[in-house]
Amino acid sequence: HVGELLTPAQRRALVALCRPFKESTYATPASNQQIADELVVSVDAVKSTLRALFEVFGVDALPQNQKRASLALQALRTGVITRRDL
Repeated sequence: HVGELLTPAQRRALVALCRPFKESTYATPASNQQIADELVVSVDAVKSTLRALFEVFGVDALPQNQKRASLALQALRTGVITRRDL
């Protein structure tokens, strides 16, 4: 199960990425800046965490503009992140 492989920092970043979906399934994932602000970390830290998550979820080969949404949707679909987490 992918969720068991995540570090606490990766999980927090994933929750922050998915948070906009709490309001609507048609939302867009949070930006790097929004995630950084929420977690009180640098944008660079967010980027490196997301790069690792793209690999874990197997979306690193997708075009750049599709990675974030695919990651968020997979995390929600597979139950790694639930509505309660948001």
